[in-house]
Amino acid sequence: MNALMFPGQGSQKLNMMKDFYDEYPESRNVMDSACEILGFDLKKIVFGNDEHELTKTYNAQPALLTTSMMAFEALKSKNIIDFEVVAGHSLGEYSALVASGVISFEDALKAVRLRGELMENAIPSGAGSMLAILGLSPEKVEEIVEKLDGVYVANYNSPLQIVVSGEITALLGSVEMFKSAGAKRVVQLNVSGPFHSPLMMPAKEKLSEFLNKIEFNKPNVPVILNVTGKVAGTIDEIKSKLIEQLTSPVRWIETIQTMNEMCVTRYVEVGSGNVLCGLAKKITNVEVYSTDTIDEMDKLEGVVKNAEIAEF
Repeated sequence: MNALMFPGQGSQKLNMMKDFYDEYPESRNVMDSACEILGFDLKKIVFGNDEHELTKTYNAQPALLTTSMMAFEALKSKNIIDFEVVAGHSLGEYSALVASGVISFEDALKAVRLRGELMENAIPSGAGSMLAILGLSPEKVEEIVEKLDGVYVANYNSPLQIVVSGEITALLGSVEMFKSAGAKRVVQLNVSGPFHSPLMMPAKEKLSEFLNKIEFNKPNVPVILNVTGKVAGTIDEIKSKLIEQLTSPVRWIETIQTMNEMCVTRYVEVGSGNVLCGLAKKITNVEVYSTDTIDEMDKLEGVVKNAEIAEF
């Protein structure tokens, strides 16, 4: 059984998927359509040389959605792999919903552009941030967070990688507490705000207004939701949890565990980077493959074909 995973913010890099744009008409059409839908030259930002401009939340989010869809359309056009379940990390959940037919690429693109703008402006610049806690169990991090005001668990990425989010003063004051409890490292992330925390409430309210206006369809394949780490039930649940996602933690450990229980044996990260491949391997013993470059995708194609020959 095959699963597709779609990366979130932080996986962006200059010239991501440029080889796909040059090689595959399907990928080129995705990027060109994105530029038309957004009304500005996203291609110039992604394939340019200004990393600071790409990293801005309101640019990074549509850029990552677009490049993930470029890789997805290339996978489809080459008929490399059938997939039975999808999930995306934070922003990547929008890519997963497009891939599963829940929302259109156009609606998703407009949504994540707005989402990025709202997240960027939810609180004053520099007032909030996020910390990656490496080497502590989720339970230990939760125990410490319960004693703190203004700090929240944001991402359950792997058994020994938990991200917390919150007010900058509270976060910086918590570093020694995490280290004293046994954290191997505490790293402040290069983000513009305290994402996946109650501090994103202003963004959540405005994003919900937009999401409530677009069409949501029944998924073609099961979608695992960030907020629950479980398979989505109804269309209404998908929409409500997508809205709730902004102020709730990403339960990626449970997401991979759910896929494991569904007997997924091959995980494919669709889009830029291989962060989710690394996290999956820390959660369970599985095959993981990246589509970060055409060479990586060709490697996946070879593995799939060899497996089919062996089964035959």
